[in-house]
Amino acid sequence: MVDRFADDVSPGLVACDLFDKDGFSIYGINSNEEMCSIFSHITNMIRKSLENTAFPRMEYYTIFAEDDKMVLIVDLGEKYMFGALIDSDKAKPGLVFSVALPKLVEDLKKLLP
Repeated sequence: MVDRFADDVSPGLVACDLFDKDGFSIYGINSNEEMCSIFSHITNMIRKSLENTAFPRMEYYTIFAEDDKMVLIVDLGEKYMFGALIDSDKAKPGLVFSVALPKLVEDLKKLLP
């Protein structure tokens, strides 16, 4: 599944990881354990903050960064997350959000408990 996502956004994928809620990488391409830990913490804080509001459950968020980089974080439920660093000059956001991301989420939700 992660490899198919990588193929779908190629050559724009810089790195990606499937990681648990504690920030430990389960599988990745050009993995970055520190980023898994940081984004796990940030995502858990956002989720907890939203639980106390009437706001719908968050599925994913994106950070557009310098040098045309895009960080994509997907919250896959109680146990897992997926994160990717993408060069948006090489993989257009429309392709990522309308093709690659929906396929990835559907596949991972079927696979993960």
